[in-house]
Amino acid sequence: MKNIGVLLPMSKAYPKMGKEFLNGLKLSLGEKVNLKIEGIGLATNSKSIINSFQKLVNQEDVLITTGLLGHYDLKDILDFVEGSEEPLIYSDMGATRPISLEGKNYVWCNSFDLYGSTSKLGEYLLNNGLNNIGISTCYYDTGYGFIEALEKTLYTDKKGKFAGHYITPIKPRKNEAQIMSQFAKEIKADAIFAFHNGIYAQEHATFLKESKIYKTTPLFTGPFTIEDKVLDQFPLIFDGARCLTTWSEIVASNENKVFIDKYQETYYKRPSIFALLGYENGLLIKDFLDEKTKPEETKLIGPRGSLKTNLLTKRTNFEQNLLELRYKNGKYHKLIKEKFKPYQYQIGTEKKNSIGGWHNAYLCH
Repeated sequence: MKNIGVLLPMSKAYPKMGKEFLNGLKLSLGEKVNLKIEGIGLATNSKSIINSFQKLVNQEDVLITTGLLGHYDLKDILDFVEGSEEPLIYSDMGATRPISLEGKNYVWCNSFDLYGSTSKLGEYLLNNGLNNIGISTCYYDTGYGFIEALEKTLYTDKKGKFAGHYITPIKPRKNEAQIMSQFAKEIKADAIFAFHNGIYAQEHATFLKESKIYKTTPLFTGPFTIEDKVLDQFPLIFDGARCLTTWSEIVASNENKVFIDKYQETYYKRPSIFALLGYENGLLIKDFLDEKTKPEETKLIGPRGSLKTNLLTKRTNFEQNLLELRYKNGKYHKLIKEKFKPYQYQIGTEKKNSIGGWHNAYLCH
């Protein structure tokens, strides 16, 4: 049997992240492989991650390694992997502008690409006459690349601008909802873009419910802001909200349906974004081992579409789906209103060493 290495982080924000990634990976790889797993903590210690990678390669004799990585000291990790000439297909949330993989021959990235989704959202807002945009986020999420991604498109040719930034402090004030309501009245934004995750998404929904901003200002969100567990707790308030994302369970493709049905049959629950990434990485690995083809040469189709990576960027790149939530008959319904071409990263403009933010997106609170 073939040995596959897996680097798994822990997450305070999403404790089931590693397990769900592993579930998706197992689902697509099948039973004819041995998974050799190494924990990498919060993925903030590059030396420790490199040691784990070396153990998989040298001691466990893996043919290829996969896993979830953050953005902290990522360049050092990937430079070592490239120098070792051992293949790695990794995933991340894409919450910061990605570092360049140009020239890499042994490293490929299959990202959820939150940065690209936010950049595309900026284009959509401008194209629909929504030029004055307010930001609502938490102390935690503001440290990543969402504001930068939106700024890059909003300020193109000076067509758009930020109306104001509302950042909930790490310890919310007693009258937080009232302050949020006053903020919305004063900035008079054409729309508000809200991005939160985990407990902060639930916290944000509480303030929305009390402030009733959603009744007066169009709301756009990130995918973690409207997770099912948040929607289940807060009926009605996200009615009409829109979200741009590379994946949703309602994407109408046979490959997405197969993934969701297989996952539910096997694990008795709906798949998460982390399970999706594991499943896609498993498809890439299986093809890599069976056909001896590099990911940029593959013809695979996954739940989000073609898994072929760009020859230069070494990244998968998917269509963007504009979701709209509608609350009807006591529950939310998701609709895909529009589809957009993938966000195109310009070669050579990515960060050389992406270290900013609160260590690693969605791993630590």
